[in-house]
Amino acid sequence: MKPTSNAGMLRAGIWGKAATIGIVAATVLAACGSSSSASSSTSSKTTSKSSSGSSASGAASGSPVVFHVLLSETGAGAFLGSRGATSLKAQAAYINSQGGINGHPIKLDMKDNESNPSTNVSLATGWISQGVHFILNGSLAGVDSAVDALATPNGPFIYDLSPGVHPKPGSMVFSSDISTKSLITADLTYFKSKGYTKIAALTSTDGSGVDGLTQLKTVLAEPQFSSFKLLTSQTFDPTAVSVTTQLSVIKSANPQALVVWTTGAPFGTVVKGMASLGMSNLPTTTTAGNDPYAELHSLSQYLPKNLYIACGPQNIPLSQLPSGPVKSQDQIFSKVITAAGGHPSDAYGLTWDPMQLLVGALKKLGVNASAKQILDYMQGLHNVAGIDGMYNTSVSNHRGLATSDLYVATWNGNSLTAVSGPGGVPASNG
Repeated sequence: MKPTSNAGMLRAGIWGKAATIGIVAATVLAACGSSSSASSSTSSKTTSKSSSGSSASGAASGSPVVFHVLLSETGAGAFLGSRGATSLKAQAAYINSQGGINGHPIKLDMKDNESNPSTNVSLATGWISQGVHFILNGSLAGVDSAVDALATPNGPFIYDLSPGVHPKPGSMVFSSDISTKSLITADLTYFKSKGYTKIAALTSTDGSGVDGLTQLKTVLAEPQFSSFKLLTSQTFDPTAVSVTTQLSVIKSANPQALVVWTTGAPFGTVVKGMASLGMSNLPTTTTAGNDPYAELHSLSQYLPKNLYIACGPQNIPLSQLPSGPVKSQDQIFSKVITAAGGHPSDAYGLTWDPMQLLVGALKKLGVNASAKQILDYMQGLHNVAGIDGMYNTSVSNHRGLATSDLYVATWNGNSLTAVSGPGGVPASNG
């Protein structure tokens, strides 16, 4: 990100020139040696007003800027939160090796909300009482939303790390990644091209599932999907050990495709149930929250033959991305995450762009920028490249990404591979 230009912000201001794998590996190893609570500081400001500085090697040497982070490192969202923690540590180390924020290194203060809304509120309240200016808030929609309610017009600025959150226009809340509505729109666009217009839905009764069902009904009401028919919609408790009853109803309805909206372990319950009922040939789509590489590998023997996931550019092979600023960002992301022991086609990306965009704001505004200044800046991004697309934000758009930033991908047994062009429109090989 260029300090004086939003359009170039992610290309130059944070990263400069791409580092070699060796440099990245060294900085990542240094970062991942820190604990979950990487700082005892409790302010988003620098610890002092010392002047900016960096060493001859380019590493930041000024007073630190503390990033306060809430993550679900344990509990139902651990598969997201644990990856988020690894990603943020690796990214902070890389940014610091490139000079930090105008010479000030990033220092992480990460706390585990245990995937519990009440715990998340308690942790955030402590920080808010101390006057922090911004918080990275994750990892599940229902857990995030509980903290969002604490934001006032004066702050703090809250960047949710779950795409299932839908910020109110003008609020102090932003949401990571591409919205549920856009994910489903891309899915149905692809299904329509394949002639799959008679569909069924199976959704969990938690925040993720409720959001998915709500957005599915909203998208189905749009004119371009008037040919679709929702044959049956079944729900289940995410703690259930079996969904045989619901799947039996769906199987009897004889849909051409199935929409499964739940995240994490409940998704495993669903696909195992589908396999036991002989439903593995039913084309199925699910939320991008289920794209973690390790989880898909662990479920490979149970996954539907044609499993589709609408996802951002960071989830598909670099070889499938067109040349340009987004691919350039994904190349850096891939190097850093691979060096940290992760896989770029995974949930490590949910935290990536939020940190980059906040760093861009602080580079432009100064490390002691107020929540209101950060909000004003974040509401005015234009064609800023991230790993998941081009960001364009406004007072009414606190996400910045669109359906056109998505690809529909399929799991080939080893990785996600795009079968559509942008927005779910079929590619020539789809």
